Amino acid sequence: MTCREWLLANGYVDVAAVIDQVLVIIEAKRGKTRRNWWDDLAGKPGGDPRFREGIELPVLRVAQIRQGVPVTPHAICRNENEQPPDVRKTARWKAKKKVPAKVRAVAMLPAGSGRDHKKVS
Repeated sequence: MTCREWLLANGYVDVAAVIDQVLVIIEAKRGKTRRNWWDDLAGKPGGDPRFREGIELPVLRVAQIRQGVPVTPHAICRNENEQPPDVRKTARWKAKKKVPAKVRAVAMLPAGSGRDHKKVS
């Protein structure tokens, strides 16, 4: 479930409309900005609202909970029992297992290249 879908399903139609306004401005600039709206709706570290494209975004309690930031007293909450959606897992940012450069270099050497002999003293 996307942020906008969650907002519409949980009675935050006005907040979804604000996001739509921001998207219209971004598209008019031909921007292809990808944005995590939950970050923006959680507000700044002190709980102050963030601005995108000159438009103030409200601070939502559920966004602060989802993003793991402290809940501020002035954050909007329309239902005390509302639960944020789970974080979506995608393969886009899948962690890659890195092999150290020295190991890669040794693995690339042909057999008998001198790395596999015993040291004679």
